[in-house]
Amino acid sequence: MRADNAWRPRLASRARLKFDPIAQQEMLLFPEAALALNETGAAIVRLCDGARSINEIIDQLSNKYGDANRAALTREVIDFLDTIRARGLLQ
Repeated sequence: MRADNAWRPRLASRARLKFDPIAQQEMLLFPEAALALNETGAAIVRLCDGARSINEIIDQLSNKYGDANRAALTREVIDFLDTIRARGLLQ
């Protein structure tokens, strides 16, 4: 499953983003499990509000982290979104 640029991802109702103060990192929580996110993964999930398209998410990340290799950033964002979407964590 590949994300298309018209899709405006948002967290599924069964998932939520929460900071774990003990582990000092963002966690994506869902029934019976949790997914530890690195800084970039958490930044992507925070932008999945249903209002932004894939391109807008990539633009925001590019502005935040620099535009050194936009093609690589685009691939990484789409791969990450496809992965968590396949787990039913995005709508």
